[in-house]
This record gives sequence, C-alpha cells and structure tokens, in this order.
Amino acid sequence: MVKKRYGLVFALTLAFLLTTVGSTVAVESGRYQAMQISVGKKSEYNIFILDTKEGHMWLLETRESRIDGKLFGGLKYQGKLRPGKKAGDVIFQFGKTE
Repeated sequence: MVKKRYGLVFALTLAFLLTTVGSTVAVESGRYQAMQISVGKKSEYNIFILDTKEGHMWLLETRESRIDGKLFGGLKYQGKLRPGKKAGDVIFQFGKTE
C-alpha cells in the first residue's frame, strides 16, 4: 500500500514538473529540488518543491481519506523567494527586534 502511495506522489510530482516546464526543451539538471515533509500519520506527507532558477515554491499536500484510505491532495503555490545581496543578509524579519 505504501509503495502505491509513493508511486502516486512520484507521478503527481513528475506531472507537475512537466507542466511547469511547458515548452522548454532542455531543463537544467537540478533546477527543481523536492523535499518530503512528514505531517501527521506516516501515510500523510507534503512535498516542498523549489525552482532554484526562478525562486518559485510549491507545496504538494497529501491526505488519507478516513473512509476508504485513498490518498488525495492538492498543489499550492507558495510564492517566490527574494535573493539577498550577500550571504547572511536578513530578507525578512518578524517579532521583537532591538
């Protein structure tokens, strides 16, 4: 059952990457980086996807149905990263500062 779910997530991730590439013939190796993020149950997890060239971010969220145990989810656009001018630059700050 777990292998089927990983197969589904792999297929969804691959389909996403192919659709975002669009008409581009050659994609640079390593442009899209993905990282699995565990949430809740072992069968439920999210995949964070980063476009290392343009800075776009997506989150592929998965959940397991309580009724039949099938996997479902969605793909959410998370925004675009802003680069700093040098290593260690703070590009966003929150909370109390002194």
